[in-house]
Amino acid sequence: MATATKAGQNGAATDAAVAQVAEVSETVVTAITKATAVANDLVAKTSDVITPAVQSASDKAKELSEAYTVDLKKVTIEGVDAFYKAVKQCLDFTVELADWVKVDWVSELSRSNAKIIGDLVAGSEGAVRDLLK
Repeated sequence: MATATKAGQNGAATDAAVAQVAEVSETVVTAITKATAVANDLVAKTSDVITPAVQSASDKAKELSEAYTVDLKKVTIEGVDAFYKAVKQCLDFTVELADWVKVDWVSELSRSNAKIIGDLVAGSEGAVRDLLK
């Protein structure tokens, strides 16, 4: 009979342990469910706050980028204008020097070269302006 009593006590202890494990499991599941709900709420609220800030930053970056592009084109055109003006002045100076020498063929050659170079420069200036539009 001692064995039967011992088996009965072991069965009761096992049942109590199973009940405790079930209670702990239920508590853990409840805690995880609550934590998940809190985390989901936190993510939703954070997204609600961050999304407008990110959109605003994106809009500002786009605005600045467009303004930078406009300013860069403007500065580039000014640089191109200055370059071509310098080239024209250099060509004019070359022709003046050739005329100063008072040798006909030197003057003719200088004028011819200045015209050819001037035409090339004018063509490239037009191409640059078309690219910057």
